[in-house]
Amino acid sequence: MDRALGLVRRGIYGGGVDLHRLAERHGYRVVWTVRLDTAPLASGLIVASAIIEHNVRAVVVPTFEHADSVRHIVTDLAALVTPMCHYPRGYRWPVVEL
Repeated sequence: MDRALGLVRRGIYGGGVDLHRLAERHGYRVVWTVRLDTAPLASGLIVASAIIEHNVRAVVVPTFEHADSVRHIVTDLAALVTPMCHYPRGYRWPVVEL
């Protein structure tokens, strides 16, 4: 199984999702979990360094909201796994015109 990083933002409801089971369902094994309560810029640096340090192929979150502010960084370096979707590494997020 490929290695995965769990990502949980404090203060956001997780819906009781078991990150280990979710990862296994997609062929990954959680080797480390990062819990964040920082602003998006610091969170991005923390997540990027954890992805590289632990040599993971995916980041697993209990809900999309946990990765929303760092989703671009995550998918530049690894796949993003949520309970509803699997975004592969290199996924290009739609551009929202204001």
